[in-house]
Amino acid sequence: MDYQEGLSRVGDANSKIVEANGEVADVIFSVYIYHWNWYLAIFLIIAPWVIWAIFRNRESTARLLLAALFIMIFSAVLDTIGIENGLWAYPVKAIPSPTLSFSYRLSVLPVLAMLLIQYKPHVSPILKSILYAGVSAYVGLPLMSMVDLYKKLNWAYTYSFFILITMYLIAYWLTQLKSFKPISPGPDKEEPELHLVRRREKAR
Repeated sequence: MDYQEGLSRVGDANSKIVEANGEVADVIFSVYIYHWNWYLAIFLIIAPWVIWAIFRNRESTARLLLAALFIMIFSAVLDTIGIENGLWAYPVKAIPSPTLSFSYRLSVLPVLAMLLIQYKPHVSPILKSILYAGVSAYVGLPLMSMVDLYKKLNWAYTYSFFILITMYLIAYWLTQLKSFKPISPGPDKEEPELHLVRRREKAR
């Protein structure tokens, strides 16, 4: 196989991905939209973020959102790898995407992590990570499986448990960074009054 043939095969693969997206969208709008579990998937996308918006610690919003963003990105990468290798699947999809679950990975998991980090901050993060992973892996995923929002193939809940522990601890560490300070203006952006004060000091 030469370089041009490789480009051609990748192009064909991308076309199949576009076709798969179209098939998922067709199923959503012709079948799933008439079933309650599709509306449950939509609810699970919106409700956790509404809950967090109401109960969030407003003074720590940026730190918490950084943790959530990490979990969402990390989960999206894991989903892509897992689905492409036949480890798990999401039969009922809220949004046409063969490789992502917006309901669980991009909503429930990040919001649950933020709420645990926020409440009782003096409790050991290791204990919280075990609680987070246990509830998510051994309660959340089986419940999702019961309503066809998740399907375990060549995978085990225990694998998810240890991954979720690691993911939570990294997210917690991000919230503890001390670099959350306002971006200071450059020397050319300083306030005019400050320039006048400095000139007067130099004149003296």
